[in-house]
Amino acid sequence: MSSDSVVVYRAAPLLVCALLGTTLATTPTRAAASDLADVKARGKLIVVTFPLMEDSFMQVDVEAMRKLGVGLKDMRDPEHFKGIDLDLMKGFAASLGVKLEIKPELSGYGGLIPALDRHEGDVAASSFAITPQRQTVADFSTPYILQWDVAAVRPDSKIRSFQDLRGKKVAVIDGSSHLERLKTLNLNPTIQLTKFVLEGYTAVTEGQADYTLMESRAEVGEPVSAIYKDLRVAARVNETGYGIAMRKGSDLKAPLDAYLAGLRDSGELEKILSRHGQGVSAKKP
Repeated sequence: MSSDSVVVYRAAPLLVCALLGTTLATTPTRAAASDLADVKARGKLIVVTFPLMEDSFMQVDVEAMRKLGVGLKDMRDPEHFKGIDLDLMKGFAASLGVKLEIKPELSGYGGLIPALDRHEGDVAASSFAITPQRQTVADFSTPYILQWDVAAVRPDSKIRSFQDLRGKKVAVIDGSSHLERLKTLNLNPTIQLTKFVLEGYTAVTEGQADYTLMESRAEVGEPVSAIYKDLRVAARVNETGYGIAMRKGSDLKAPLDAYLAGLRDSGELEKILSRHGQGVSAKKP
């Protein structure tokens, strides 16, 4: 963030939908001698995630929470979640011959990599963008989807190109890869920090910000997604790969990459993406 940027904080709702963000640990922690052996010994793969109410990647069943009378931190059963990351991790656990457990991280995206370093989970699956900075503190699988970071605006916005973003007010998730990249774009923005995607969406729709940064496979001028169809893509900012995070040096990377390669080669990966509205055939909302 440039020194002349203005930062505005907004209160975050208790549980809302979001796409991606994380705060980075300062010192990488090496993985144990064999994470794979630990997973097989306990008979369970533990996936750390920041689940959301409406999301294509990892969505929690809020109605199940109400029926069970439990908080988000106690939701561990994979049957109470859905999304791309959930499907990928269910299949990966099955390929290892173990069960799957979901461990929600209540502090948000910024707590996921630190949770891995504390050995609270084996991998983190939560629509993680793979960035050079994040790769200094965690290992990632090969990307399973490519999306664009886009500037999302109201349909009546006069922002039509990347150049039009200069000097405008942007709502962006604190600690996210969006904020990381925004600092390098020399757009001289006024920055309104948020915790969730829905906060940025609301800031734009209510006229409190000129645009927000989101992930989308839509073309410029099209609705951002089926969920955020009343915002349109004003400009594509950066293409991003998403992967599954794990501790530095984890020996889970090789079998995970092999599993993803098998899904890709068989066409099953595209089926999973399409089932959740992110496949090539479902690119346009």
